[in-house]
Amino acid sequence: MSLIGIDVGSSSVKVAAYSEDGILIGVVSHNLTPIYPAPGQWETSPEDIWQATSHAMRNLTTQDAVRHDPPKAIAISASGRENFPADASGSPLGNGMMGADVRGVEFETPPAGATVPEDWCLSCGHLRERMDPVFRLEWWRKYHPEIMEKAHYFFGWIDFLTFRMTGRAVMDQSTVSRYAVYDLRTMDWAADRVAQYRIPSNLLPEVLPWGEVIGEVKPSVAADWGLPPGVQVAQGCHDVNCAAYGAGVYSIGTVCLVSGSYENILVPTDQLPTASMLLRGLSVMPQPCQAGLSIIAVHPTGNAVLNWARRVLHQDIEPIEAALADVRAPSSVLAVPYLSGSMTYWEDGRKARGGVLGLTLATRESDIVQAFMESIAYDTVNTLSLMRDEGIPVERIRITGGGARSAWWTQLKADMTNMPVEVVEHPEPGTLGAALLAGLAIGVYDDMEEISKTYSGTGHTYLPNPERAALHQERLETYRKLMALLLEHIY
Repeated sequence: MSLIGIDVGSSSVKVAAYSEDGILIGVVSHNLTPIYPAPGQWETSPEDIWQATSHAMRNLTTQDAVRHDPPKAIAISASGRENFPADASGSPLGNGMMGADVRGVEFETPPAGATVPEDWCLSCGHLRERMDPVFRLEWWRKYHPEIMEKAHYFFGWIDFLTFRMTGRAVMDQSTVSRYAVYDLRTMDWAADRVAQYRIPSNLLPEVLPWGEVIGEVKPSVAADWGLPPGVQVAQGCHDVNCAAYGAGVYSIGTVCLVSGSYENILVPTDQLPTASMLLRGLSVMPQPCQAGLSIIAVHPTGNAVLNWARRVLHQDIEPIEAALADVRAPSSVLAVPYLSGSMTYWEDGRKARGGVLGLTLATRESDIVQAFMESIAYDTVNTLSLMRDEGIPVERIRITGGGARSAWWTQLKADMTNMPVEVVEHPEPGTLGAALLAGLAIGVYDDMEEISKTYSGTGHTYLPNPERAALHQERLETYRKLMALLLEHIY
């Protein structure tokens, strides 16, 4: 018997099958086709999501290892920031607006005279965001009321897929916490805010906790995907939370650094959000662990910025990594990595933009790429410092994602944070986390934290080098002062 995790990303859908002892036995990825209606707008067709999932599942189930270890349960990991209306049959009435889509920015401004953060922000764990599903819903009502009159559902990727698979539109607690109308204290919808935003109950997904079965895969879907009868769909969770769970991050004090397109940080906690946390760019979400919650810091930098820099400078990653192997001192230039703004640490950081300072005729392309890598690492230092200021324990780091493959970059993060950085051995923590939650739901596992610890593994641990950190300390202070000046006088 195997377990399947589905991970819906912004550029592809990945499905992976695992044996009961956590061994990856098959994985398939299928790309999505982005839609750009206008500058700053980015959509994905829900039918493209479904077809990509179906294509990947059909290819997965034909693999010999999966046929010999047939699936028993499936769970889903996906972002909670892409929403669209659908009719009573579940047919989409529009495309999903991606998290980076700039439409709806007017909903990020609090009403005149409102206290910031607003009371409801403390309840659901995040500040106003245009990509909050409630404000996406408001955008649809404002600009396409004729469509919303026909809407029976307002899907995200998770409840859309569960509806297609089982007939139930279901989400987990971490994903629905991104809604302005959710309450972290009661772990339920806040009735007063649901009424305030005039949201019919059918537009909100059903909420199930982790370890619950949603239903059985429909016979027609099972036949199309090559699944045996009786496969169960179980409750998964939000992609960042799922990746942390699959990375073996479940205890207070352990940091999950997801070094992907974004450089995101998650730390398990038992603390409810405070005004100070939210104002400094942190958010709080439910987390599958005994602590129950997690602190999230989102950095729209990471590989998205490095890939841009390498593309513009015509630099391949392998030569850069080789050139940096023996480099200890900071780059001769200083980079500001905020090509998409900053969401954490800096006051008014969202208005920040990127730049490079200190350029000379002797500056090499690799110096610029190195500088971006350094400043992104400095952001990790700043964010963990911010968390400590808020009384959040941070003691060790577990890193996953494409950025973890850079030994030079990962060592710099260990040096600058003065903490050991453990590279998660498992290559697909997002799908693994979903598959483990599927196994928990059908009784294959009974200890949520033990299975997270057992199956994630550690490939290598980078220990901090205080001497190297000292070389960067002055540059870090310069970076902090420079950003404060830029935000005050330039941006």
